[in-house]
Amino acid sequence: MQCHQSTYRGYIIGVERKTSIWLITVTPKTPDLPILHRHSSETRAQSEADAIAEAKGRVDRVLAA
Repeated sequence: MQCHQSTYRGYIIGVERKTSIWLITVTPKTPDLPILHRHSSETRAQSEADAIAEAKGRVDRVLAA
């Protein structure tokens, strides 16, 4: 499977399809950014775009805290 990566607000978001789920990884690009509690997670999002939107929401929540 191929992993697609994008960046959002200083984080690298990786999304990879694994059978019926999407594996999402979110990693800060610089050491001054907070580390997400769960570096990777699984989602049953309908599409890659939905999985990326979920990852962006996680970044937004950690930066708002």
